[in-house]
Amino acid sequence: MCLACVASSGPAPAGPSPFPDDAAPLPWASGAPAGGTLRWTGVAGIRLELDGTRIAFDPFVSRPGALAVLLRRPRIDTEAVAAHFADLDAVFVGHTHYDHVMDVPEVMRVSPRATVHGSETTAELLRRLGADADRLTLATDGARVEVGPFTVSAIASEHGLVPVVRHVDRIGLARRGVPWTPFRYPRGDVLAWRVEAGGRTFHVQGSAGIDEPALQRQEPVDVLIACLAARHGTERYLERLGAVLRPRLLLPCHHDHLMRPLAEAPRPVPGLDWPGFLADADDLATRWGTRLVLPPFDRSIDW
Repeated sequence: MCLACVASSGPAPAGPSPFPDDAAPLPWASGAPAGGTLRWTGVAGIRLELDGTRIAFDPFVSRPGALAVLLRRPRIDTEAVAAHFADLDAVFVGHTHYDHVMDVPEVMRVSPRATVHGSETTAELLRRLGADADRLTLATDGARVEVGPFTVSAIASEHGLVPVVRHVDRIGLARRGVPWTPFRYPRGDVLAWRVEAGGRTFHVQGSAGIDEPALQRQEPVDVLIACLAARHGTERYLERLGAVLRPRLLLPCHHDHLMRPLAEAPRPVPGLDWPGFLADADDLATRWGTRLVLPPFDRSIDW
């Protein structure tokens, strides 16, 4: 669970910056760009756009501080949500922790045509929060949906193992009511996503756990977007993803300190082990020719 981020992030890691300024297009080895854009909006948030259709994964920009997460009612930053997630056509929620789903009710308000896809826990929480049930779609392993030029498939997954906090992690909702604080948001089932659009394929791994049978059913992809937070609890995490998906490009996500205000420069999530990640990325490059691309924080890049 994401309260691991309450600790100090420490000094900047060695090697290339986790948060570069460069917003160059994704470097395809062959073929012209599809004409779409990708934006990492922080934490596990990913926004994709192509041919006028916009979809988002785990849209979250409110970023409450540690005390607010533990003690206060959820407070959504409505201005930030509107700035980042207006006019979406669909939203895909990987699991129900607050840093993946807390902003979704406001996203639905500023994106009135958007459907929301997620687990039963996600759907039930949103219903209790007043969401239109007709806009909620249950996503289970293998389910596919078409949204404009995008085809999105749900993949059963697991959450990374967070030290200490995992022992108090809530799995399901209480029998009634809504969580009083962000800390009390339950996890529910966990999903990853396969996205096909414009002749390209993306695998969005918003949590650093793996459901091995579900992973083994996947085909190779062009781009692996991989959560780095809490990855150390999953044995050979990137190696296993790479062996099945054989991605041409690797983009990290969920490697920033999620309690740092959006307006401030990003810092690494505690326990990131950036050198270790770079070594794992080098291993994927050796084995499968995977090229590491470090997405800029909250800036669109062409694909």
